[in-house]
Amino acid sequence: MQIAAVQLNMAWEDKAANHQRLRDLLSAATIQPGTLVIVPEMFETGFSMNVDVTAQSEAREGEALLRDLARQYDVTMMGGVASPVSDGRSSNQCVVFAPDGTQLARYQKMHPFSITGEANHYTAGTSPVVFQWQGVKITPFICYDLRFPEIFRPAILRGAELITVIACWPTVRSEHWVRLLQARAIENLAPVVGVNRCGEEPKLKFDGRSCAFDHMGTPLFEASDQEQVIITEIDLEAARRWRSKFPALQDITGVSDSAVVDHSTPN
Repeated sequence: MQIAAVQLNMAWEDKAANHQRLRDLLSAATIQPGTLVIVPEMFETGFSMNVDVTAQSEAREGEALLRDLARQYDVTMMGGVASPVSDGRSSNQCVVFAPDGTQLARYQKMHPFSITGEANHYTAGTSPVVFQWQGVKITPFICYDLRFPEIFRPAILRGAELITVIACWPTVRSEHWVRLLQARAIENLAPVVGVNRCGEEPKLKFDGRSCAFDHMGTPLFEASDQEQVIITEIDLEAARRWRSKFPALQDITGVSDSAVVDHSTPN
């Protein structure tokens, strides 16, 4: 499976500018049909707590852009958006659209970032999501979720074979970002792709370092601190062979073999 990680330098709270930046980056890249294209958390505005600006209207303009790009490039688009406001709060979501524009998945961030008071502005999700594309079961997570390995395991036990994490993860903790992604790959016997932003917000800097690891925790790529599109191949068959050979997931107490090695059952 080909993956394109879009490391975006977001303009603070400027949806129009970020829509154009995304269009320009994809236009300049060489992306094959069928690729899974991944865009960072809250790509329209950056990680702002100002839901009056970040939240989509009922027309869901950010999702419409992702849907249009999926159709235009014949790819699957995954990206982070803020939902329309309900009862005074939005929600921090990851949405996925197939090449024909069909919605494949919608995941809501389970762990709002308490330091910024995210939970006061964005409602937390309650469970992971697993969707299937090109015969591969994929589970998306968002930023701070990465620090909570216990929420990854239920998705793995539902057959997830590829983990994605979209983020606005700051420079001050960027080493944690890389090492935690690697840890999630090793402990879940699954490739992991992390797509971060770069650039600056009013109070934070971001050094990018979007990266991917295979099922053994071996690095596949690590981006610099610049805006870019990184394309890589994920070998899912190798990951499947490793899961069959190395029984760590089957050895989880009370879990049957079929819960972790059946890759064919649709979600």
